[in-house]
Amino acid sequence: MQIMAALETAGATPVANRDLHAIAYLANVLSPLWEVDPVEGSVLKDRKGPRSAALERELDACVGLGLIIVDSIQPDDEYPNRLNATFRLNGAMARPVLREISALPDQAAVEKFLTELAFAFAEIVPERRDDAAKVDAAWSNPAVAQGRVVDFAEFVEQTRGNPAYNVAEALQDYAPEGVILTPAEKLVMYVRLLKRRAHG
Repeated sequence: MQIMAALETAGATPVANRDLHAIAYLANVLSPLWEVDPVEGSVLKDRKGPRSAALERELDACVGLGLIIVDSIQPDDEYPNRLNATFRLNGAMARPVLREISALPDQAAVEKFLTELAFAFAEIVPERRDDAAKVDAAWSNPAVAQGRVVDFAEFVEQTRGNPAYNVAEALQDYAPEGVILTPAEKLVMYVRLLKRRAHG
């Protein structure tokens, strides 16, 4: 629900299901930039892009509770056995829950991180947002074949073993002399790099 709230703040809703999976994946791989723990440390590499069972469960629960609204449902042209849905936050129902979440320890950093990510993600045209996740350094690593696990924090170190984090950190090398990039700047630069790669 916090990702949905961040997307709402960034003006990126209603958001497609596949795009929610894409931003959730990016939140997990880029979380070390903000010293935030990822929700998941690995994901199965599938040709359709990142899919999170934890996100699906949370989304289903939030829809069932009326915290998130299904904005539209359409058949998927590419995968006939699937439906494409778009979602948006139900502000009246979600605001009290989000206030309670915000009061928890360390949530201020999580909210800032997700908001920065959502604004950067919103710059990508909707038709390319899921493609941006597929060109991420961890996901597109040729050493990880389709059908294998993309591990960025499960059994590898969350920083050194995470190619996305390493690329984002390496952006410091391209900053002008004497300029120290903030975590927000590294995140935005990295997502813009994904945007360029996804847009071709």
